[in-house]
Amino acid sequence: MSEIPTIVDALPYLLIGTVYTVAIAVFAIFFGTIFGVIAGLLRFAPSLMLRRVVGWIVEFVRAIPMLLLLFFVFFALPLVVCIALAAFPAAVLAISLWMMANTSEVVRGGIQSIPYGQTEAARSTGLSSVQVMRYVVFPQAIRRMLPSYVGICIQLTKDTSLAAIIGAFELTRATQETIARTYLSLEFYLIAAAIYFCICFPLSSLGRKLEARLQ
Repeated sequence: MSEIPTIVDALPYLLIGTVYTVAIAVFAIFFGTIFGVIAGLLRFAPSLMLRRVVGWIVEFVRAIPMLLLLFFVFFALPLVVCIALAAFPAAVLAISLWMMANTSEVVRGGIQSIPYGQTEAARSTGLSSVQVMRYVVFPQAIRRMLPSYVGICIQLTKDTSLAAIIGAFELTRATQETIARTYLSLEFYLIAAAIYFCICFPLSSLGRKLEARLQ
């Protein structure tokens, strides 16, 4: 029974870690989505060279595990470009790169899923390529992208736990530090798992509802 007061006393610290976890996820989703959409649209640019360069960058980032992205941004970036980042912004940058690459692939797949006949029909009315993408193709593609996009957001939220490897303070790091003080590993890992579930389950439910609505 003496463990219960210890757990209750440690909960505020875990909640602070939860706030940082949510902050990393929100920042990474925000920046990753913006640049991911841009990268996805550039893969349909008129310039073949531009399409290839963007495609190579996206595939390169997608082929690297997020853990190695974290290591590169935090440890290698200062050596390559002499820019040293603290653990929190380094985690946001690395996870944003992962989000950007995967969002770009979702955008590419969503746009390609729209029948090409709609593009030809829109161009026959005198619309430019940019106008066709903006008013005809992209609005329809967004509906098809949403389920996959929500899934990426859920995966990203769970993978923020990897930021603890480079010393970024978030829920997993807070849990590890709490266990080091209390030696109650099972109890606090279960609490951390429950918190992650409370964060991710609403997103998962949203994804299923969107998918059902689109079908």
